[in-house]
Amino acid sequence: MNDRVLSARRALLHAGLGVLVGVLCVMAGAPSLGPLAGWCTAGLLALGHVWRTCWRQDPAGTERLAREESGSRLTDDVIVLACLASIVAVVVALGEARDPGDPVAVASVVLGVLGTIVAWALVNTVYAMKYARMYFVDHGEGGFDVKQESRPTYSDFAYFAFTVGMSYAAPEVEPVTTATRRKALAHALLSYFFGTVLIAVAINLVTGLGQN
Repeated sequence: MNDRVLSARRALLHAGLGVLVGVLCVMAGAPSLGPLAGWCTAGLLALGHVWRTCWRQDPAGTERLAREESGSRLTDDVIVLACLASIVAVVVALGEARDPGDPVAVASVVLGVLGTIVAWALVNTVYAMKYARMYFVDHGEGGFDVKQESRPTYSDFAYFAFTVGMSYAAPEVEPVTTATRRKALAHALLSYFFGTVLIAVAINLVTGLGQN
């Protein structure tokens, strides 16, 4: 049975539901909210599904899913590109949110912040999946020094991925090959970009409130 949690079919399902939410925003008379509302919906559905499935896995289950995920490399890249593209929607929404008394403008700011956080969380989640796959599939239980006798689970790779995403540095779980270090470097650079966007969003919000 194929249990891929980042399968193209499931990604399309989440995207389709996001499009539906976007269409509902247009029908409700708030077309500017459509892209961000759709993105937040799709992203939150994806995050919920991935971690509901992966968090409870033991080492054997983590290895099984990591091997299933070996066919999801293209889906990984598409999700990361979608996260980057979502920043455009955030910039557009914030550019139009100039009246703090307008409910649509307030919703644009809220969705802009939420959309950026969702994109950041998705990038870290995708990289957690990548690290598990590299450990179990590409390097035959290697590539990372997990500093424990028991085999790692998805929660260990999530710890590594989100720590890199927040601090841009490797925690106790250490990449020990060129390939894993390159992957961690790309991850840190992407996370730095999203962190910069979050700071810019916060500054924009505070500045806008101060002017009004």
